[in-house]
Amino acid sequence: MSFLAQLRQQQSDTQQGLRLCYRLSIERPTQGIHLSLSLSVLRNSQLDKTDKAYIIQTNQLRRPPSFLNISDIPLLVSIIDASPDWLRYSHGNKLPEYESAIFLQALIETGRCYIETRPSVWLLLKSGSRQAVELRWIVDDMGLQRLRWHTENDGSLFCLGTHVFVYQNGKLNNGITSLDKEAIETAKANHQPLAPEAIPAFLIEHQCDWQKLDLPLPSVLPARETCTSMTPILHCYSLPSSAAENGQRDFIELKFRYISQHYCVTHSVEAARQNLLYWDGVELVHLEHHEQQRLLYQSQLRQLLSDLESPVVDSNPYCRHSPDQKAWKDLLIHKRVLLESQGFEFLIESGFRHHYVSVDNWQVQLDQSEADYSQLLLELRVGDETVNLKDLISQLQVFNRGSANDDIILNLENGRLLLLPAERLTGIMEILGDWTTTRNSDFRVPLTQIYRLHHLQQQLPSNTDWQGDFGQFDQAMSIHRTPALLDSALSDVKAELRPYQWLGVCWLQHLKQNRVCGLLADDMGLGKTLQTLAHLSLEKQQGALDKPALIVAPTSLLHNWVTEIERFTPHLTHIVIHGNKRHQHWPQLNSYDIIISSYALIVNDLERWKSQSLSWLILDEAQMIKNPDTHTSKALREIESDYRLCLSGTPVENHLGELWSLLNFLMPGCLGSRNQFKNNYQKPIEQDGNSDQLQQLLTRIAPFMLRRQKDQVARDLPAKTEINQTIRLDEGQQAFYQRVKSAEWLEIQQQLSEQNVGGQRQILLLTALLKLRQACCDPRLLNEYTVRSAKREHCIEMITELVAENRVILVFSQFTRMLDLLAEDLQAHKIHYLKLTGKTRNRAELVKKFQQGQAPVFLISLKAGGVGLNLTRADTVIHYDPWWNNAAEQQATDRAHRIGQDKPVFVYKLIAENTIEEKIIQLQQRKAVLNQHINRQAQTSGKEFALKLEDLLKLWQEEQPEPC
Repeated sequence: MSFLAQLRQQQSDTQQGLRLCYRLSIERPTQGIHLSLSLSVLRNSQLDKTDKAYIIQTNQLRRPPSFLNISDIPLLVSIIDASPDWLRYSHGNKLPEYESAIFLQALIETGRCYIETRPSVWLLLKSGSRQAVELRWIVDDMGLQRLRWHTENDGSLFCLGTHVFVYQNGKLNNGITSLDKEAIETAKANHQPLAPEAIPAFLIEHQCDWQKLDLPLPSVLPARETCTSMTPILHCYSLPSSAAENGQRDFIELKFRYISQHYCVTHSVEAARQNLLYWDGVELVHLEHHEQQRLLYQSQLRQLLSDLESPVVDSNPYCRHSPDQKAWKDLLIHKRVLLESQGFEFLIESGFRHHYVSVDNWQVQLDQSEADYSQLLLELRVGDETVNLKDLISQLQVFNRGSANDDIILNLENGRLLLLPAERLTGIMEILGDWTTTRNSDFRVPLTQIYRLHHLQQQLPSNTDWQGDFGQFDQAMSIHRTPALLDSALSDVKAELRPYQWLGVCWLQHLKQNRVCGLLADDMGLGKTLQTLAHLSLEKQQGALDKPALIVAPTSLLHNWVTEIERFTPHLTHIVIHGNKRHQHWPQLNSYDIIISSYALIVNDLERWKSQSLSWLILDEAQMIKNPDTHTSKALREIESDYRLCLSGTPVENHLGELWSLLNFLMPGCLGSRNQFKNNYQKPIEQDGNSDQLQQLLTRIAPFMLRRQKDQVARDLPAKTEINQTIRLDEGQQAFYQRVKSAEWLEIQQQLSEQNVGGQRQILLLTALLKLRQACCDPRLLNEYTVRSAKREHCIEMITELVAENRVILVFSQFTRMLDLLAEDLQAHKIHYLKLTGKTRNRAELVKKFQQGQAPVFLISLKAGGVGLNLTRADTVIHYDPWWNNAAEQQATDRAHRIGQDKPVFVYKLIAENTIEEKIIQLQQRKAVLNQHINRQAQTSGKEFALKLEDLLKLWQEEQPEPC
């Protein structure tokens, strides 16, 4: 069969199945019956599909369409004769009562008459047999009596005219009664219920007539009184309303519940003013009224409902409604407590739109489920229900935080609206956010972050119920406690430690006792080395240094560690693993307390270190591992030890990722993964200036990072004065600077346009800016020997005058060639000097000579001499050329301004006027802000800190040459 033929056949079958159907529904209150008409598709005499209601059309009675049979026409005519409304409406009506029994039988005989057995369920109606029926007075729970037809067999009864029918199991039975038509008509006219107090009057009026008609009469029910207790009920519900009111109105209505030994009924205020009745099947019980108590409750409630409007459609002052969400919150959260204390109960219907609830109690369960993780279950007790906070996580992650005083509304499954304080919820989510997983119903807590439970405890109410692994709870709380102050005599150190230094030692002991690692980040010159040695000495005294401690330091500082050990802790045995002959010492390492090696050799000796048992792995100048991707950083993370310690006066030099690298070395995962840290902290703080995230980060690192500034702990340290000296270039040097700038501008513009890779563009800009900086320092750095250097001449003049005043000077520069030029000038002026660069091999000898006074001037490369030197003989520091990062300059300055200095220190920065150097100073000031926040744990807004491509582009654009 072709497609078109199949389609026609299907359409024909459908058309043939379309029939007029008669649908009957029993009206329960009156026991009447309702008729409606529909055009429906019939499948095996069953309603397969209801297409639409049918409105009778007179033209179809004359020329019947296919869905009408000839037998339908007289039925439809009878329907129209009974009510012409059938020609206009499709909603249906009662059956015509004239000859109704005959008419109903005719409907059944069509084979298309259906009765609704339950909502939207239709069953084909068939003729049945005859069945005896009778009239009875039925008493309801309230003592009301109604006259109803009754049959001994189960079935639904209804009356048409003077005929009674019984529907039972799909069949319609004719009811048989001894009553005549007059009696049946009289019964139909008295279908309204009779209250108990109306029975005597009814009997007086109708008893004689009804007895003649053989109709049953209502009874005067036996009655008694009973004592009750009364409870005021506040019934909350929502009802459909007009579209102008968004389709619903929300109400609260006062009702009263009466309870006795056998009865429990609830009434509105209006009903409570009347007699309270209850029919128990034997007696009509009169419940105690409690009039005075009811009035008292109404008086107490009146004032508390003043914020809610009284509905226009109801004169009941104890039934209120309001569109004001705030009023409902106030009532159900705050006033509810007072109302319940006064005896009121709340009855809140399903679908009520303002079912606000609050948390009664918080519960925390912690159990270790894996080697490196614990399961944290956080539940809220809301009334009789326990809610898992994890089930609400999708709502918590997207809530729109308003002011700190706002409440957050969370939807519970049963329609209730849970209110939580935004401030508390924000704090909790800051802690739980990166512990969220899709597994089970708990939060997954890395053991390296167990300390954060302390912050969670601070956010939760004081009555929170903590359960589970109390050992982990204790550890989390203990980390945040103040370190115990130990007896300093126990350390056996040959020095008198200052109070802050001994506190640092106690802090290190505190971390060890709590099985965590830390970062000692005191300012340069405050004695991090001495504190570390005192700590190791304590470990030795306590018998905990049974395995050697490995100290890794820059090569230039190896000798410094040896000197400090021999000076302060000579009882600690030590060895330096360095040089070509270091391998001969491997077999004896376990006999030493301290092993000292350099960053430069860690990668080469990694396999040996991985097999060496270590009690401590200590990194001096730990910013050396600020880049976690270097071979050195990766190698150090592979070395195992019982504990780790980082020492750094500048844990953040360029960007926050450096801080993550240090702490991740100490305790992997304590700040989350690298990507998590970037997304949660680095980008929001550095790029967006998010002060909330900065404060959160400071809170997280606080237990593991100790930093003291000089002005906080070393009150007796001499003053430090910083002076920016601006130097005007003469015409020759200024013209040279402009030529370099113009030449570089043309070249760099072309190269930048051809290069899209960020790293390459950054190198191009750094190279161009380097030449401008060299032009400021001395044209000779760019092989221009005919142009004088104003800065060089100014510097030599300064040094000459300062030496004449018996000042001792440190001169720092980025360029070793510049130091060579200054050395030539000092020789010409017969001024003795010493010089230290990256090529210097005898650093310790040079430092000793300087400290002994063999030269008044020390020329130092910033990179080679910025750390690890104790040059307290100097009282003057000159920074010949500014560096991008002010922290590096501060480190260099601290070679002189440190513990042991007894003279005021003056710091001079030489800056060429109207040049790139002025822009660098401005950049330093901008970048220094975040350094202060992290290194000093300030609590203010973050600023962008890293030296990025955008910074270099801005510097370059600010140096754009003037058009010729």
